[in-house]
Amino acid sequence: MRGWDGLVSSALLGTERRPPRFEELPEKIQEQLGEGGLLDAAALATLYKRAGRTPLEGLTPLEPAVGEDRPLPRPVAIRRLAAMLTGFQTAALGEWLRAANERGWGVPPEHLPALADYARNRAEYRPLVIAAAGRRASWLADLNPDWRFLHDAVVEGNDLAIWTHGNALQRRSWLRSLRRRDPAAALEALQEVWPTEPAATRLDFLGLLAEQLSPADEEFCETALDDRSKEVRRAAATLLARIPGSQYGERMAQRVWSHLTVSQGVIAVTLPTRVDSSMLRDGIDPQPHEGLGKRAWWFRQILAAAPLSASKLEQLGMPVEGCAPEVVQVAWAEAAVRERSADWARALLTTNATTDNRTAELLRILPPEEWVSAIELLRARIDLADLVGGLPVPWPAPLAIFVLDQLAKLGPARRWARLASIAARAVPADVLNHPITREPTGEEDTWRRRLVETLIFRREMYEELS
Repeated sequence: MRGWDGLVSSALLGTERRPPRFEELPEKIQEQLGEGGLLDAAALATLYKRAGRTPLEGLTPLEPAVGEDRPLPRPVAIRRLAAMLTGFQTAALGEWLRAANERGWGVPPEHLPALADYARNRAEYRPLVIAAAGRRASWLADLNPDWRFLHDAVVEGNDLAIWTHGNALQRRSWLRSLRRRDPAAALEALQEVWPTEPAATRLDFLGLLAEQLSPADEEFCETALDDRSKEVRRAAATLLARIPGSQYGERMAQRVWSHLTVSQGVIAVTLPTRVDSSMLRDGIDPQPHEGLGKRAWWFRQILAAAPLSASKLEQLGMPVEGCAPEVVQVAWAEAAVRERSADWARALLTTNATTDNRTAELLRILPPEEWVSAIELLRARIDLADLVGGLPVPWPAPLAIFVLDQLAKLGPARRWARLASIAARAVPADVLNHPITREPTGEEDTWRRRLVETLIFRREMYEELS
């Protein structure tokens, strides 16, 4: 508003240093001001600003959004959604969206902008918000640059125009969708544009091949080992290591056999002395690893990238010469995680092998029905929160009951707060009525009170969405 900045300056600097210029104010304010001073002028100007504004002209109304055909849940469920969007128990927001979508419920359109704002910097929420937006996703994406991620939902069948002329998110979504339907066609489409794409896009598109990865992708990934970008080369090597029977795996196995021999029940390791050009091409990082000698680091990468078939399970308990046993054990753990080998994971966990930070990942490979027994064995040397914190949620009912039973026995010490926080979100819907929710909590039981409140909140949420 004309003249308002002058009033602010006079108020900040003082009327002696900056006399107010009432003549700069709109005529209507000057008429009402009369002999009034600065404060009267400020009051009138504030009222003038709030009273209204001249309507804008020449605007073209927005095209209405496409309607949604999914019904809305009960009002009480919608009120809970609104409460989460304002900051109450927000950690359950993703679960609410997932449960509503699974049950066929839609989201009131007035809440979609807030959901889009919430998900714009939280990638894990984006698929849920895209599903909630439904047919309105593209319409919303065009309203705000911060909501462009909603374009990820715009994939219409085999429309090649999206692949050739769409934005980055649309093209990525198109390629991912085609990869799921027809892996060979997706690979062919990627090969056609590969030389003209920037490095960041090549890296992103290459990562989409991880889904439906097969020997048919080997030749293309081998070509990508010669890419200009170091990140692309290493991503290609990671994919090749996952393809059974690949030439890459054979090369890594040959390297393992040239540096590792087994004789009289002892594993003898001869560490590599340099990283040659072929090792660089296959993604071996020559830079030293923190806390590990460079030669040991090179060997660990080779062993981790080689197929587990290059080693034998009975070698796991053998003494190691030539390097620290942890180097070999961690490499085997990485290979077991890559190949998702339950036999190797079970052996590594039960032999107390030192597997760095891979224990939780190895645990995930085991069948869920083995999790409780494995955790009971491991918790003597590894914190229970570290073991269960990396497991996918929701947990199986037996594991959830086991953890809640343990928490029910514990005192109010703060060291259990992290485990309680993890369990509060990981317990499945059919265990939310655990007896711990009906037990009294004392004033000092802060973590227990928060656990119970969250379990009850989630239980009520599912009841409302039923």
